Amino acid sequence: MSIRRLWDRWFASRPRLRVPLAVVLVLALGAGGWQAYARFTDDDGPREWTKGPYGKAPVALGKTAPARPGEMVRRLNRTPLAVVGGLALYKDTTRDGTRLTARNVRTDRIHWQYGRDKELPYDLVIGDELALLWWNGGGLTAVDLRTGEPRWHAETPRTLDDGYHGLVTNLRVMDGTVLVASEEELWALSAADGKRRWRAAPPKGCERWSPTDAPFALGEVYVVEAGGCPDDPALDDDPQTARMAQIGLDADTGAVRWRFAHDARLAPYRPVDDATLVAAPADSDGGMSVTDVSGRRPSTRTLPFPDGERARGNTARTLVSQAYDDPGALRGYALDDGRRRWTHRPPKGTRLGEAVVADGRVYVVEQPPQEKGWPPPPGPSRLLVLDAERGELLHFLDLPELDGRRGGGAQELVPSHARNGVVTVSWDRSSRYVDVLVLTDARP
Repeated sequence: MSIRRLWDRWFASRPRLRVPLAVVLVLALGAGGWQAYARFTDDDGPREWTKGPYGKAPVALGKTAPARPGEMVRRLNRTPLAVVGGLALYKDTTRDGTRLTARNVRTDRIHWQYGRDKELPYDLVIGDELALLWWNGGGLTAVDLRTGEPRWHAETPRTLDDGYHGLVTNLRVMDGTVLVASEEELWALSAADGKRRWRAAPPKGCERWSPTDAPFALGEVYVVEAGGCPDDPALDDDPQTARMAQIGLDADTGAVRWRFAHDARLAPYRPVDDATLVAAPADSDGGMSVTDVSGRRPSTRTLPFPDGERARGNTARTLVSQAYDDPGALRGYALDDGRRRWTHRPPKGTRLGEAVVADGRVYVVEQPPQEKGWPPPPGPSRLLVLDAERGELLHFLDLPELDGRRGGGAQELVPSHARNGVVTVSWDRSSRYVDVLVLTDARP
């Protein structure tokens, strides 16, 4: 006899019980489903949960950084952790746990929330499709940016606490691969399912992987930093190298393709093309370093670079830097010979904030000069868009006055998140609760 016949036969003489029992069954199934979805590691351990998604996932406002920002999408009161596609992402951490919130950039409405109770993340990295949370208690969680649901969980290399720097680790997602590095091991995980593709110990002659700079992709190679390399003849006791090395690992196997000495005076290396890296001094003179890794052995050229400047980004032919001794002047230097190609100075009575380079353009805010005291003085400001190759002014936009009083140490207006058709402008990226403008290309 079928279940339906048993149901009809039993309730034939008890019609009043049908609705109450049906409600009880629905509630029981819902509670069971929630318990299955909200996974427990143990009775008192961390629990993760997802609310949403609420509606269809929003689409990006564009494919690149906007060329002519002129339309204000939203005015927010908090700096997003990242803007990816049509979502602005925020993280909240309390003693009770961690919560990641995705809001629709157009409407500011919550699209989804992901949380994990009783556990805090050591590291959080946002990719194009995933948010990666590396937990202090161990393990890695990949959260789908479209739904907020955990896509996979994975083990990670054992982390070390040296008693001074804390946990020594590094995390990066790129090209369908998640790189997770501790001092002892580097793992490459599939971004699709979290399964380990390969693992790599520090290269011969080096004692550890270094977490100073994040790994990045250079063609079919992942560039990773290693430290403690006393056995490498190219890395002697010269304090300029600090016994560090840049290592190129084959993206498919993790095998070492090449290596060269890392100058400790330089800021992080930046990719120029699939076979070239560039780095400029961080604080002292010495010239920028351009390294070609296309041959059997890397070849490095040192080009002139002035003291007192800091690299902001680059194109395939030009390094963009910013001077501190000349009220924020911007300059572009040729990567073939190191000569200065262009200079952009702010008008008298104004200064430039920290610049961002994206998609061959430079985004910077022209603003009143900084004065002592707090809060920062209000005044007229403009968002400038320059050509990174020639320094030519391509576009500008007058900005409304932004409130920096809640930002604590706010000092200057800066652009950020220049991608997916959006540029955000706010007071100092280290400030959390401040006015934030979300801008996109002006409509024709």
